[in-house]
Amino acid sequence: MFKTGKVPPEILKSSVYPYTGKLRDEVLIHSSFGEDCSIIDFGEKVAVLSTDPITGADIQSSRLAVYVSCNDIAACGAAPLGILVTLLLPLGADESLLEELMNGIDEAAKRINVEILGGHSEITPTVSKSVISTTAIGITDKDKFVTSSGAKPGDAVIVTKALGLEGSAILASDFEDFLVRRLPKEIVARAKTFIEQISVVDEGIIASRAGVSAMHDITEGGLLGACCEVAEASGVGIEIQEELIPILPETKEICKVFDIDPLGLISSGSMLICTPRPDKVITELENAGIIATVIGRIIPEGKFMISSDKRNPIIPFERDELYKAIEKAKGFAEN
Repeated sequence: MFKTGKVPPEILKSSVYPYTGKLRDEVLIHSSFGEDCSIIDFGEKVAVLSTDPITGADIQSSRLAVYVSCNDIAACGAAPLGILVTLLLPLGADESLLEELMNGIDEAAKRINVEILGGHSEITPTVSKSVISTTAIGITDKDKFVTSSGAKPGDAVIVTKALGLEGSAILASDFEDFLVRRLPKEIVARAKTFIEQISVVDEGIIASRAGVSAMHDITEGGLLGACCEVAEASGVGIEIQEELIPILPETKEICKVFDIDPLGLISSGSMLICTPRPDKVITELENAGIIATVIGRIIPEGKFMISSDKRNPIIPFERDELYKAIEKAKGFAEN
């Protein structure tokens, strides 16, 4: 029986990816492990498409729904131009809830300059809370798109901003009462504002122009999951220096309360970038006001975390640490 969270990679490989219909010549990047987008040939241009649901968040779900799918588009070096939205509302939902969700979607879409192209909404007894799924589309030149599978030995591994921004914002927003009994209110309040940093559209476009081999939006599974996905998709290894990983104090404190590891926490807001030109990429990002940090390198094989001079294998979490935190908070509420 599956646990809450992403379907495990080995199950995807055996029970999902063999069933992808008729492969089309127009599709340049097909569905595969580690690739969050498909890329379709339209002559001199390509269309980049990605889809994602929001299931782990409540209060911030509408804004996150826009960012997560558009972030995937940006990880391919493309500018997102529009989204399709599917809203599944539970029995008892009313117009005020629908308008609240659409208002959040509208605000986030305007912030990153994308149009809401259409979609579907319905009330259904099959869900117990609102479920939002978005499909984003972007466009770029045929010779400029980036994938998760292009990392090469010798590339530097960069992350932008800090790890755990999305997970911190979700937990601070959805379990504020739980946290303010255990942490100073200012820490929780600052963590809630991390929602403003979730978009990686700017860094994706800037980094791709500066010269990258691969990019990957760090989402469910956190940094360790993203490292494994890029390494497997590219057929290479990866080595990360733990002491170089940027994690904000607020995230560290929240993770301590929930007894979770920030390296396995959903981290939209941070882009994983593999590049042979780290100095140029970091300079271009910092010129745009985006913090970027080299945390490791791509190697021929193996996945390793270096910590206190020890070289340990990277083992991804079975599921995102967010779900562990949610279960812990709900367990306290029930008791």
